Amino acid sequence: MTVSVTWWKQAAERWLAPVAVLVVVGGCGGETPTATVLPPVPVKPAPLPETSAPAAPPIGLTPLPSAEEVQQAAPGGRADPFGPLVVVEAADAQDPTTGLTLTGVLLVGDQKRAMVTTPTGSGVICMGSDGRCGEDAPVLLPTGWSVLSIDVARGCIRLALNDEPQDPFCIA
Repeated sequence: MTVSVTWWKQAAERWLAPVAVLVVVGGCGGETPTATVLPPVPVKPAPLPETSAPAAPPIGLTPLPSAEEVQQAAPGGRADPFGPLVVVEAADAQDPTTGLTLTGVLLVGDQKRAMVTTPTGSGVICMGSDGRCGEDAPVLLPTGWSVLSIDVARGCIRLALNDEPQDPFCIA
């Protein structure tokens, strides 16, 4: 097998150059093509006058705003890009009857909690008769007060005094 491969390789090297020369010479010979006339280019019709924006489709979709409208609606940025960010904080809600200040609400697992500050201290309260989240947690609510509900989505809590529901108060 090695002998036949060597023989074919030598034959290909010997005959490749003459065959390539014949192909090139044969391609260059022959009659020169005659010049052909291209067909005339059709004249473009005048553009139609622009109409107003298309009306909303009958299926109830509204068209998206254009890029210019979006750029005009968005502010260009801060005056000082290296300056501090402007932070807007919600004011804490205070219940005048208990002196309780609601500073936040959160969801821990499935348990709703409210962060409060009282004249006796700060901490977390949960729903229940004394508002404690655990047996070892300190009692933050005054005697007779209990937590009826904590609305995490709205940031509100509802207390009861001696089992009488009070108005809810929320973080402003």
